[in-house]
Amino acid sequence: MKTTSSHTTGSAEIAFGSRRFWQLTVICGTQFLVAVDYSIINVAAPSIREGLNFGSGGDIAWVLSGYPLTFCGFLLLGGRVADLFGRKRVFIWSLVGFGLASLLAGLAWSPAALIAGRALQGVAAAFIAPAGLGLLQAATPEGPQRERALGVYGAALSAGFVSGMVLGGVLTEYAGWRSVFLINIPVVVAAGLLARVHLDESRDTRASRHLDVIGVVLATTGMVALVFALTEGEKYGWSSAPILLSAGIAVPAIALFVWTQSRKDDALVPIPIFRTAAIGAANLVTVLLVCSYGGMLFILTLYLQTHLGLGALATGLAFALSGVIAVVTGIYAGKLVERFGLYRVLLYGIVVETIGIVVMVGLPEDHGLTLILIGTSVNAAGHILALITTSIAGTNGAEEGRRATAGALINASQQLGLAVGVGVVTSVAAHFAAGSAGPEAVLMGWRWSLWCSVGFAAVAIVTTVLLRRRFKGDAVRVT
Repeated sequence: MKTTSSHTTGSAEIAFGSRRFWQLTVICGTQFLVAVDYSIINVAAPSIREGLNFGSGGDIAWVLSGYPLTFCGFLLLGGRVADLFGRKRVFIWSLVGFGLASLLAGLAWSPAALIAGRALQGVAAAFIAPAGLGLLQAATPEGPQRERALGVYGAALSAGFVSGMVLGGVLTEYAGWRSVFLINIPVVVAAGLLARVHLDESRDTRASRHLDVIGVVLATTGMVALVFALTEGEKYGWSSAPILLSAGIAVPAIALFVWTQSRKDDALVPIPIFRTAAIGAANLVTVLLVCSYGGMLFILTLYLQTHLGLGALATGLAFALSGVIAVVTGIYAGKLVERFGLYRVLLYGIVVETIGIVVMVGLPEDHGLTLILIGTSVNAAGHILALITTSIAGTNGAEEGRRATAGALINASQQLGLAVGVGVVTSVAAHFAAGSAGPEAVLMGWRWSLWCSVGFAAVAIVTTVLLRRRFKGDAVRVT
């Protein structure tokens, strides 16, 4: 088995203007776009509500949640389709789909049309992300080159998420809310043309093109229902009919999915893949990492906007410093892994991430912006190191025919972690706020919510230590 240590040989440099440079550029550029569309809509939401006459109801929430729900639900399908039918082909056609969905959203004539456009964007992104990660693995040999490429990939995701909050405000202010969707079209056209020229086709040539339909239905149904229940639980009430129904669908669907996957040769996600190298351990730690980070980010956004009184654009700019730090750290993450190994970088990254949150747990009543800037900067450096390391561990060692599937699993773990983290912290914050309407109770709830984020990070540290043999490359591949 090949490991991702400093003993791996081969040049890790990618020359500017080379074919591999353009491959990395188009893949990371599209992942940047996928991440941008996660957050770009937040600032534009008030203008959208007014422009399409959403009224005072909660339908506007579906514009926000439609994208992540379908993205998460279709990831595993997207990964397997890319592996079976060609990663380049799926990548390009998904870009076409993303562009058409963006056009529908940008020209939406009704709330229903806009919600449909957002949902279709999520479906297309669910095919773009794993296909792109599979193409990146195919384009770069395992070792220093891939580790550095994955570092740039992770930096692009971080930059995209932070840029979305800022870009959404600028576009909405100067070009109107429709521009946040229409701007995607020239980007996907350029990406599609570059992909046709510079990307090489790859797929699982040994497997038949039979798709596990039962697995697709169970995985998509279970993931969508689970993410909906976790993210919307506080809004509807944890004991409300929609949430109980979603949980009642999610649990048996996921249980049946795992049971069927362990008994099929052509499974959508073969269970033995979790015992391949560090893949299982990496996905588990990823869930915990994003639980911590996603919950923290949600609480800090509330604190900055509702307590300190910052506008949406100013809030986005407040996170810009941490975004820059994450990008720079991500670019050098591969070199650190090459020098110190997966386990050390992962462990140190989580520890630094945890310290960043601890700095902020005592949210002050006044003058908290400086504290937030310091804490998020420290947190961002550690979080991106840890997340890139789990991405390397979660994709290296995967068989050639399962590269996009391994990428889909990492993406799905991130989405699951985000849903769990946000669900937990919103419940904790609401528990404290329910007892008193005063600002002190609300602030106390946010502080305890940040301690929950610290708790997730602490569990990630313990899990990493317990599974250190996996990250050190001592695990045996199971086929």
